[in-house]
Amino acid sequence: KRQVWDRYVYLAGRPPAGLKIEQAVHRDPQDSEARLALAETYLLSGRYADALEQAEEVLGLYPDAANALLIAGISNVRMGQSEAALAPLRSFVAQRQDGPLARSDSVLEAAYYHLGESYLKLNRPTEAIPVLEAALLINPTDADALFQLGLAYNASGQPEIGVQQFIEAVRFVPDFAEAYNGMAASYSALGWYDHEAYAQGMEAFSLKDCRAARPLLKRATEALPDFGPAFLGIGLTNECLDELQTALPAIRRTLELDPDDFAAHQALGRIQAALNSQD
Repeated sequence: KRQVWDRYVYLAGRPPAGLKIEQAVHRDPQDSEARLALAETYLLSGRYADALEQAEEVLGLYPDAANALLIAGISNVRMGQSEAALAPLRSFVAQRQDGPLARSDSVLEAAYYHLGESYLKLNRPTEAIPVLEAALLINPTDADALFQLGLAYNASGQPEIGVQQFIEAVRFVPDFAEAYNGMAASYSALGWYDHEAYAQGMEAFSLKDCRAARPLLKRATEALPDFGPAFLGIGLTNECLDELQTALPAIRRTLELDPDDFAAHQALGRIQAALNSQD
């Protein structure tokens, strides 16, 4: 799974405690704040089992401690324990979702995301969909959440909705190879095989395999003469292969079809500058 950013947000708007916090926990094992700080430190340093242990110690004393619930949930997710992640994440969401700042709560968005991801890994896509949509209400530009939502719609037999999520995901992360792979699966399920060739070509392009990308994108442009993204894709692929004279008309065709395509304008400027430097 691709991560666009580190989803963990400091729970109290502060950096985690240093390693000396371990000594504080040893001195006073009942100090829940110290244990929580230690759990946070372990989580951010990749010691997920240790983070979970500390979070569970806090939850043993305070079963509704929201921050400990979140750390326990994320730790389970990171260790591949999707079933175990559900209960703490659901409890955290239940506490936070009706807060006055819920629509802008980045920590709540992370919890929704991990909950949706866990449902998907457990092959429960219909339960993943509403929580991923809730994450996107908080952050509509979260390409990872869009990707997961696309997978959930595909898995629930709704590829016509899934493909729209992948299209949005690559709008925010243009080289999101996994999203193009999901898009190809959507198009295949819909029987849109020329569009599938486009998505497969863009997946190859995103993986820097421009020679594999070109015949797929060429097929798409020939079959779909009014589909701008395919022309952009083959233009970028020809640019990648340093075939600027063939890249230029493809980019111009993209702009004929969509004059506001920002990536095409950028590519046109690069290609024209490179050709001018060769004169």
